[in-house]
Amino acid sequence: MGEDAGPGGGGGRQDYSGAFDPDFRYEDLSKEALVRLVREYALIVHLLDRSVFAAIGMRYGQQAVEEIAIDEWRGASPIYGERLRRILNIEGDDCAAIFKVLQVDPGFPHHYMDVRYEVVDEKHGYFELKSCGALLDVEPWGERAVRGMCHTIEDGTFDVTAQAINPKARIRAVHRPPRDPAGRVPHCRWELTIDDDTEVLPEADITRLTRGTTAARAVFPPMRDGTPHIPEPPSAG
Repeated sequence: MGEDAGPGGGGGRQDYSGAFDPDFRYEDLSKEALVRLVREYALIVHLLDRSVFAAIGMRYGQQAVEEIAIDEWRGASPIYGERLRRILNIEGDDCAAIFKVLQVDPGFPHHYMDVRYEVVDEKHGYFELKSCGALLDVEPWGERAVRGMCHTIEDGTFDVTAQAINPKARIRAVHRPPRDPAGRVPHCRWELTIDDDTEVLPEADITRLTRGTTAARAVFPPMRDGTPHIPEPPSAG
């Protein structure tokens, strides 16, 4: 075993070399090892999407890929966004709060998607993808596939993700692929606004269905040292 973990994890293991440990837990890993693992887990989300949607596209075509991808995102992102907010104590519903959730969203794995954020004020901001690994995967398949991902799917899902934090939020493209000129960097740029005139989207049927799953309702036990999975709110004073 590595060194004793501190509060909330962060043990001494730099990797999992050596003998098999039947009682291995994430909290046995060092901060550096956990960062490496989280990066890989976020990328695995995209590997799963690549495999399942390639299979769907091969059998049923591009339109089916788009329809199912929209339902997947609508079903999951409001729920995992709520969970991420709880475990990281992300408070509020302003532009910065929405960007905080996007920073830890598994759909935006760091470096694979090089996302930059700019908060203008509480109700206005921008984010851009200096580089998007997903786009680089899709571009070789042609403009139809690029528009499907960067227009059809994004337009059907970005507002859902933002409105899970603030119902009056919306996200609109400043520019996005197909890249014009070719090779344009950043690959895309988006504007976030919070406005009372924004149309509030009703919760989708797929979201309500997903809320009933064991994954959505799972409650993790405390860590090995007794630290709760969901941190206690900071005490006043």
